[in-house]
Amino acid sequence: MKKIYGVIVLCLCMVACGSETQLFQQAKLAQSQGNYQKALGLYNKLLKQNPNHAAALTNRALVWELMPAKDKAEKAKNLDFAEQDYLRALEINPERPETYNNLGGLYLDRNQNGYAVAYLSEALYRDPTYFKARVNRAVAYSKLGQFSDAIADFNIASQQRPHDPFLLLNRGLAYMDVYKYEAAAGDFSHALVKDPNNARLYVERARAFMKMGYPADAYDDLTQAIALQPSYAVAYYFLADLLFRNGEKDEALGTLVRTKELAPQYVAAYDLMGDMLAMEDPVAATANYLVALKLDPEHEVKYRWKIEMMKTEEGRYRVMTQRFFPQGRAYDVSGQPRFRAPVNRAAGATPANQGATR
Repeated sequence: MKKIYGVIVLCLCMVACGSETQLFQQAKLAQSQGNYQKALGLYNKLLKQNPNHAAALTNRALVWELMPAKDKAEKAKNLDFAEQDYLRALEINPERPETYNNLGGLYLDRNQNGYAVAYLSEALYRDPTYFKARVNRAVAYSKLGQFSDAIADFNIASQQRPHDPFLLLNRGLAYMDVYKYEAAAGDFSHALVKDPNNARLYVERARAFMKMGYPADAYDDLTQAIALQPSYAVAYYFLADLLFRNGEKDEALGTLVRTKELAPQYVAAYDLMGDMLAMEDPVAATANYLVALKLDPEHEVKYRWKIEMMKTEEGRYRVMTQRFFPQGRAYDVSGQPRFRAPVNRAAGATPANQGATR
């Protein structure tokens, strides 16, 4: 009888394990296909059966991070769920470097860079060759203002994969933070050799070109980014900024409207449009600042100040020039446009990586 009971228990365990494995594979497939709601449901079902499944906790945490959110509050809530899952996974299996890396990446996304360094260091302690953890820690160091530590990590990562676009993008962004625009443009160019269809890289190199005073090159890169990814709101945003600085106001405003259509929650677009309209239409400018204030209450002081400035011509001029012409002139001193905006933009199908980490 004991033998029969033992066989029954063994069979039940095998069925349970088989069910767990099947659920895990189904959840991973849904996750890889971007079907995050389905993946979340499958991971929930699996974890209800086995609350100590560390890999499922880690994967569910990443799903929480990737899940589209309707606003900042929902996004913050999703990140809280992700953090809880990562921490629980580490309690169960404290030796898995991938979990430390992912949690460090989450803290990077939340700008908790000290925590990011701590957890990424744990990942590297367990696997000193962990390339993405090395790059992520370099990014965290850069955000903390520890540029020498950041470069040290970038250099180690470069020895592993000198031509890796993930490395080159992030090192370029770090160079941008310390005003090394030529070095940043070099890294973005190098990355584009390996990843020529990455719209994000074109936008970042355009930003570097704008800082270096090369608006025509920036224009070419931004239009290329839009051709590759026609729904890339950030590319339209920087193109609008560039066109306005070049004196093409109507084209700039039309391009910025496209940004707002693609990304209605993109605060920077309303702030930029307010600054563009400051001189000609202070009422419309104020309306844009009020939307920005509603979307971004953390920077209330800035928007309230701009709204107050709209009451006088001197204030309006101050807002506009601070944004666009801090040196007192636009890019093109001749007063003539240096280039024309495109009439038609080619369609593209290759999306860029929107995030620098993970």
